[in-house]
Amino acid sequence: MRVAIYNQMFGLNGKSFFSSIAGHWAIHFQGDKERIWARTNLDRTMDIIRKSNADIIGICEILEGQEDELKEKLKKIGYKYIHFGEGHRTKFRKLHIKVAIASKKECRKEYIEQEPIENKLGGGGGFIDCFFPRLKLNVLNVHLGTRNKLRTKQLKFLKNHLKRKGKFILMGDFNCSYGKLRKYFSDLNIVTNELRTCSLTPIIKWFFWKDCDHIFVRNLKCVHLGFIEGFSDHRLVYVDLK
Repeated sequence: MRVAIYNQMFGLNGKSFFSSIAGHWAIHFQGDKERIWARTNLDRTMDIIRKSNADIIGICEILEGQEDELKEKLKKIGYKYIHFGEGHRTKFRKLHIKVAIASKKECRKEYIEQEPIENKLGGGGGFIDCFFPRLKLNVLNVHLGTRNKLRTKQLKFLKNHLKRKGKFILMGDFNCSYGKLRKYFSDLNIVTNELRTCSLTPIIKWFFWKDCDHIFVRNLKCVHLGFIEGFSDHRLVYVDLK
């Protein structure tokens, strides 16, 4: 079974410094929705997901309004089960930043207690937990906040959520390195080996190049690890598990 995590950066072009900066400004601060959508391209997301050949994919940085197009395109490449979780809202249009789990295998969205989110830039992109009945497995995809105080609250929330027994996959954009996460998830194994995943954007990557996208597992074993680079400022990371 192949599982992957990908922060799609809203479908913006992270390969260009100026396009990335202008695109993020439009997402978070632009009031004209047409200018927002003009900068995004979900075909970029589909291209890298298709290349990953993942059975289960966690996606971060989805902008409210992209759900229908994303679901349509994902279903065309074999993902029958698609579920979303909400994070903070953008400043001017008050659009939710979201996460998703898309799967070729049957799953259902689980109830998850309201996680700590702040409605401001860096306030957390959402949490989602899905249960796979045939695999007897829970998969949790998260996008944590950028501020240390908020992220600590979110990590404590996750630690409490993971007290349940059984097979578990925890993945997402944690916005911090494994060294800071280790104490919260001591009963899980990290299978992404502290792989540096962000940022791929020119200039920014000279100052910010670290591991922030992680996959943790419980009662599963990693047999292969890989990554793919697309147009996002993040690598897609995938693991083969058994």
